[in-house]
Amino acid sequence: MITKIGLDLGYANITLSDVAAGIYREPSVALMDKNTSRILSLGTEATEKASEGGVLVRPFKNGLLYSKDMTGAVIGNAVSAVLPAEKIRAVIGLPSSILPKQEKELYDMMVESGVAQCYGVRRAMAALIGAGYSPSLSVISVNVGAGATEILVLHKGNILHESTAAIGGEDFDRAVKDYISEQGDVTVSLSVARAIKERLGAVWQGKPSESIDIEGTLSLTGNRVTMNLTTEDVVGVFDKPLSRLLLEIADVVKKIPLDFVEDIFENGIVLSGGGALIFGLDRMIERVLEVRVTMPNDPMDSVAKGLSRINNFLPARMRSANKDITSQLAKLYENRKAEKNT
Repeated sequence: MITKIGLDLGYANITLSDVAAGIYREPSVALMDKNTSRILSLGTEATEKASEGGVLVRPFKNGLLYSKDMTGAVIGNAVSAVLPAEKIRAVIGLPSSILPKQEKELYDMMVESGVAQCYGVRRAMAALIGAGYSPSLSVISVNVGAGATEILVLHKGNILHESTAAIGGEDFDRAVKDYISEQGDVTVSLSVARAIKERLGAVWQGKPSESIDIEGTLSLTGNRVTMNLTTEDVVGVFDKPLSRLLLEIADVVKKIPLDFVEDIFENGIVLSGGGALIFGLDRMIERVLEVRVTMPNDPMDSVAKGLSRINNFLPARMRSANKDITSQLAKLYENRKAEKNT
């Protein structure tokens, strides 16, 4: 019996998707002893014990591997959610910026974690499939993660462009943190800034007005204070990260060959990733770039779901494992589709 999983190695979370069992998510962090660099705990347990001492480290910052030992430990912790299993076949998400050496190390870690077969797929492609689209389409996939944005341009299943931009959801969190510091000389944690963004943040008009009470620290005295913020208070806070994100997407759109523009613009941009959840981002991109933008109901899980779906349309026997199969997906998908129709 083969257990087929998709594994999204995100900067903020590592997400495991199993078509049968659903979604399992753990923070992609390790708690290290600051003196010995020994790993104290992983995932959710690490975040819960962080206040007791130690340093929280994210091994997938900007989609790159932090260290072999730590990355392997975080991956092993996630894979343990489906162990014991007779045989595990995994499809993992790869950033376009990953180096060949890092990719090989990643496959080795998967084997060490108990995975029998492993295949890599670019995260933006997986997000597209997870959103319910075919890899044979002409379309632009934009996956806004916590630490980076993956962009992929397809024309009839052929990859025209792929890139990783160093702009993501945490840049919007920092914008909130900086704004509060500038306005009231109050310091808040990044997690509090994220909560403000998710509750009050918007980049387009129409968000219902809400308010939230937050706790922070006065920079001069160190005293704790409580502040009340409203939706109106954070209007315009995201201008800088928003401009960077729009410029990155626009730069890719400008590179599309004129002969392919009509085909690609018919489907436009598919927006996904947890960073895409800020209110009105889809409408802002659509209005500024004049390209149709659609977003799935669960953009945060698009990559993990796509990886799992890919695993289920791959042939039972693949010629070789431990390699990037992104460029083969359109053909593999159409082959499986043809088999079902015969």
